[in-house]
Amino acid sequence: WYWLFGLAFGIILQRSRLCFVSAASEPFITNSTEQFRAILIGILTSSLGIVIIKYLSDGTLDLLGVSTISFPLILGGFMFGIGMILCGCCSAGMFIRLAEGYVIHFFTIICVIAGYLIANSHYQTVWAPYIINGPAIFLPHEIGWLGGIVSHIMLIILLYLVALRIEEGTSSSNTTTYLRGAILLGIFVVLHYLILKSNWSVTGAFFWLSDLSSFHNKELFSVAAGPNLRNIGLFFGAFISIMASGNFKLKKIRSGKQVCRNMIGGLLMGYGACIASGCCISSFFTAAASLSLSAWVFMVCLFAGAFIGVKLLYKLL
Repeated sequence: WYWLFGLAFGIILQRSRLCFVSAASEPFITNSTEQFRAILIGILTSSLGIVIIKYLSDGTLDLLGVSTISFPLILGGFMFGIGMILCGCCSAGMFIRLAEGYVIHFFTIICVIAGYLIANSHYQTVWAPYIINGPAIFLPHEIGWLGGIVSHIMLIILLYLVALRIEEGTSSSNTTTYLRGAILLGIFVVLHYLILKSNWSVTGAFFWLSDLSSFHNKELFSVAAGPNLRNIGLFFGAFISIMASGNFKLKKIRSGKQVCRNMIGGLLMGYGACIASGCCISSFFTAAASLSLSAWVFMVCLFAGAFIGVKLLYKLL
């Protein structure tokens, strides 16, 4: 199942060209919000299915996908936002872009994993105390199921309208493609949630790389193998998609400056994802679909980081 979902996510993201980096950066560069609005619809699609599953679970799945609101979440989201702009991809996107032939993202993946492992080495002593004491706010627990669902939908509608207002006067060309991709992504996130009783995550798989002995322990291996296999499936799904379209082409590294930029960005993404307990996928998309208030806090910090990242990128080009 992990392998199949990885393939599905890779194909969807590659074919639709849906990109979390563009969703966070284009509002500052071109005033375009079509990708961000598509992602909001994807979250809405996913949340409708996940809410039903949670409601019928009689409380056992209520907090699945719900993160605490803490200083590490805020700092991690901000760092991740800067890093993904410097790299030109998010944690899922680096597998997609590598599959498309962008050789530079070998460096991105290595540095994201390195950044994650660096943060994980002192996570328990430095960051865990903040997270343990932070509130994990699941909206239906605070204002009831009806209130939680309605407020969640209203927030998405409000963000959609604000994004639409920002884009006013800007031409859009791929809205339908992005929208289809986001809706499909939302549907498969629900299926993942239903079948595997877990949220889709990309960087969470890197946790197991901090202790390779887990791959020699039969019980731990069964837990560690799935998320890593899903990431490999993400790459191969995108590779199958790009090969089927006939558009695969190796893209050479342009300069040493590009390598440095991607290495720094990768380290920031990996470190930020570790302390925030997730990336654009798990700390934003699936967390929002799980009605976790932390997702929207992460989103604000992600966009703040993206804004700084865009400024830095112009200076580094």
